[in-house]
Amino acid sequence: MSTRVLFLDDSGKPDWSHPSRGLVIGGFSVSSSQVPSLSRRVAGAKAKFYPALGDPALWELKSSSLVKSNPWKRRKNRDLVDEILRLVQVARGTVYTVSIDKRRMHHRMTLKTTMPLQLQALVEHFAVECADYRATGLIVSDWSSHYHDAHASKCAGSSITSRRLPLHPGVYYANSLTTHAIQVADLIAGVRRRVVEGVGRLAQLDRRMAATRTLTGHPGPITDQGQIYTNQIELI
Repeated sequence: MSTRVLFLDDSGKPDWSHPSRGLVIGGFSVSSSQVPSLSRRVAGAKAKFYPALGDPALWELKSSSLVKSNPWKRRKNRDLVDEILRLVQVARGTVYTVSIDKRRMHHRMTLKTTMPLQLQALVEHFAVECADYRATGLIVSDWSSHYHDAHASKCAGSSITSRRLPLHPGVYYANSLTTHAIQVADLIAGVRRRVVEGVGRLAQLDRRMAATRTLTGHPGPITDQGQIYTNQIELI
């Protein structure tokens, strides 16, 4: 049986005091066999567009340095983002995002509650893709803190196990500096968060990312919870 890997990162914070108005976990899934070549190609793109920064293994690709208003005016930043998305498409990847619009919250929330909710929604839809490929799914996320990571992994694992989803029963964590796929996930999450917040200049890119998926058809397949499959989930 093959393996599909879903690489994830988050953007925004649920705290009311944090300036972000959106909260997103996003990333992309790809066959595990594609991960080595995709990582090399992402590193190559970083070296091509930013040769002055040296070895691409020693610095991170960050959405904040690419898609904020002033950086986005630079052609090479836009071209790099286009190239990264193209590489995901060539690898037959699927872009996934799950978003919370903080302006729609009815009460205060913390990472302890938002992160498990978002991950549970993601695994529900990712499991549909894995079943279609007859593959086992594996989730790899950027680490944040031991407590929150362990709690989120436990909640996701419990949901996966109780519903017998074709996924590893938990979340694995990686260092974004050493994992180029996590850096791509950071870019995806950052773009989606800003669109949730109303940044119109990124709307077209957001639509292109949402269209990057391997399962098609209208209506799409159904999840184990009776929802129509989607790779762009609006939770709140």
